[in-house]
Amino acid sequence: MKTTNIRKVVGANVKYYRFLIGYTQEQLAEKCNLSPRYISDIENYNGNIPIDTLENIAKYLKIEPYLLVKEQKHPHLPKRVNMK
Repeated sequence: MKTTNIRKVVGANVKYYRFLIGYTQEQLAEKCNLSPRYISDIENYNGNIPIDTLENIAKYLKIEPYLLVKEQKHPHLPKRVNMK
């Protein structure tokens, strides 16, 4: 059985759903009452994320929390959200 690094799964999912909704890291951080650096760390597979924080992030991404820990295939994402 192939094991997956859960930090990579969560980081990729946060980034993917953040892009879908059109938030920058700063916008998501502000809504979640977190620092932009913390959102960056999550998306770059660093640090530990409490369950309550995952629930809060999912709430503002308008998704069910389980989607953040579910391994998924996402299309290639650009480096930045289009801020127009």
